[in-house]
Amino acid sequence: MSERALKQLVGALAVVVAVWLVSMVFRGGSGSIAATGEIAGFFEGLAGESVDDVRVVRGSDPSVTLSRADGGWTVNGFTADTAAVGRLLTALDGAQIGELIAANPGNHDRMGVSVDSAYTVTFSVDGNERTLLVGKSARRFGTAYVRLPEADEVYLMEADLRAQLSRDLDTWRDRTMVSIDTSSVARIVVEREAGDYALVRGDSAWTFDGGGAAARTAVDGILSELARMVATGFVESGDSLAGYDQAAATTAITADGQVLAEVTLGEGEGDRWARSSTSDYLYRVSSFRANRVAPTREAVEPSS
Repeated sequence: MSERALKQLVGALAVVVAVWLVSMVFRGGSGSIAATGEIAGFFEGLAGESVDDVRVVRGSDPSVTLSRADGGWTVNGFTADTAAVGRLLTALDGAQIGELIAANPGNHDRMGVSVDSAYTVTFSVDGNERTLLVGKSARRFGTAYVRLPEADEVYLMEADLRAQLSRDLDTWRDRTMVSIDTSSVARIVVEREAGDYALVRGDSAWTFDGGGAAARTAVDGILSELARMVATGFVESGDSLAGYDQAAATTAITADGQVLAEVTLGEGEGDRWARSSTSDYLYRVSSFRANRVAPTREAVEPSS
């Protein structure tokens, strides 16, 4: 090998080593380019205890705003589902920005991080806001593609946050219609078009008022619903369900005559409208739930 060729080879090797060293600095030695700058520290200080508001917007969908209020949370002014908010904050506490995935804006649509397709989530902490575009889920479970609004670079987010952001308003709201201590229920009155009846608690079993045993499984079904009856959603103005007449009502009463809960249900074969005496909202419930909380007398009579 000539001296000139040797020098060229050594020079090329030096360039390769230099490039490798620089890449390792940016990749953190893991074989991938690590996040730098503003996005690298996006989740710092975003612990569940510090966040005041979370606003989520996606395309033309209605925006959702979660706000901390009086020790709890609201969503667009309604009482929020504490379990749903809790899952969001848990995902937020463990969130991290991982490796660089793409730097070409031509990839934004494919990864779901374009302005029109991404979930644009804005967190408010002590009056300061920070916004992130959350795109499609990545190949590995619990990860998704993200980028800053003014940046082209797309990174991998290590957090099960996207699943929480995909909720619509109804599933963020508290849909609990009734929640009572059923051990205090001494009497249940069920009103139906085919006939009303009442059940009374005895020392060891429930019976019909006026005599006759009641099927334990049916009574347990009523009590289970009254312990925590969760609607599937809400009936908004203009919904055809709201136009149906009342079909049934169930009232739970204590031994001293106090009404613990009252559930009113609309007619229908599928979903029904439902009201609770403790709420002004008109709820949507499944036919299964409606028939369970207000069964016919025949359904409560023991099978022969």
